[in-house]
Amino acid sequence: MHSTHTPAVNLSLASKGIGDLANENWHILAEDVSLPIAVLQQSALDNNLQWMADYADKMGVKLAPHGKTSMAPSLFKAQIASGAWAMSLATAPQVAAACENGIQRVVMANQLVGKRNLEIIAALIRQYQLEFYCFVDSIDNANALNDFFQPQQLTLNVLIEVGVSGGRCGVRNPQQAMQLAEHIQQLAAINLSGIAFYEGVIKSENTALAITEFVESIKQLALCMEQQQLFAEGKIIISGAGSAWYDIVAETLDAPALSERFQIVLRPGCYLIHDTGIYQHAQQQLRQRSTLACDIQGDLISSLTLWAYVQSVPELGMAIIGMGKRDAAFDAGLPTPELFFRPGNPQPVAVDKQWQLTKIMDQHAMLSLPADSDIQPGDMLSFSTSHPCLTLDKWRTLAIADEQWRITQLIDTQF
Repeated sequence: MHSTHTPAVNLSLASKGIGDLANENWHILAEDVSLPIAVLQQSALDNNLQWMADYADKMGVKLAPHGKTSMAPSLFKAQIASGAWAMSLATAPQVAAACENGIQRVVMANQLVGKRNLEIIAALIRQYQLEFYCFVDSIDNANALNDFFQPQQLTLNVLIEVGVSGGRCGVRNPQQAMQLAEHIQQLAAINLSGIAFYEGVIKSENTALAITEFVESIKQLALCMEQQQLFAEGKIIISGAGSAWYDIVAETLDAPALSERFQIVLRPGCYLIHDTGIYQHAQQQLRQRSTLACDIQGDLISSLTLWAYVQSVPELGMAIIGMGKRDAAFDAGLPTPELFFRPGNPQPVAVDKQWQLTKIMDQHAMLSLPADSDIQPGDMLSFSTSHPCLTLDKWRTLAIADEQWRITQLIDTQF
């Protein structure tokens, strides 16, 4: 199941395939599975799918969630089933993983570069009739794409990516964007389908204002390009938004005020998993800015939990937890203990707020707690995390659990 947990005995989840637990109801609290384990609660996933679908519907925008967060095709399918227009992905192999599992429309939120990557995408378009879009930000890249796809008798849909100085990819000003659009018009195998951006790299004294101004400039650029008839026939896509500023992106682009030819596509990646760290904080700030977000029933909630054993209590005020950097993200804050459970007791209980992780190593974490705390080896703790992307990429299989911590399903990741 886990990139570092490969026991030979068949008591590990690693020996089980998707769906094998449908009739077994393995119970985490009954110690039916090896810990540590990464668990997604079904009720939280359902809540987050519904909340974001409601938000997109009320804003008049489409969703293309970024699949790099989970790289779990089962979750991709759930997002599409809940109304997502497409899935976003970052690399050709990621696109292949989605396409081979039934995803029919993909935005590759990246430049398509390199012979083998081009071959992969061409094969997917042919084999699966994949509706595919990628970013482009240079004449050189546009030429390379045209030189490859034209002899293949395939047409590639592209979005001009607009970036910011010191940021990631993307043309750096409207003049470069217009020059690239005019050049693409001369390329037989390339369709200019719209404009894309990522606002999350923008940092300033007033980041919200800076992002608003940036997105407004994108909107004006798109309108100018439409007026000059630089886009291919069909819908004009304007796509942006990560998981922190999607409200500003949606409200600034103002889909209802645009002509029907425009289609606004948001690409948040973390809403389905969410967290109790950086994205929880971002969502709280978003709700302070957005009346519409507050009008939607409920809110996004963290769905990801790590269960681990107390491994050792070598001294007063410290317990060693059998979980570490190979199990959980630590770049945006250490995991937060949430529940305590002693096998044999009826139910888990909330932990004392004084219990906190202070250090994390490869496969151990140091828990600080009051010296008189009742804790012993074999006790179980659940942890929430910050930045789900860098927890999920450590697991080959994720468990789906109900409210009683019974495992109802296993899903594979394809990192």
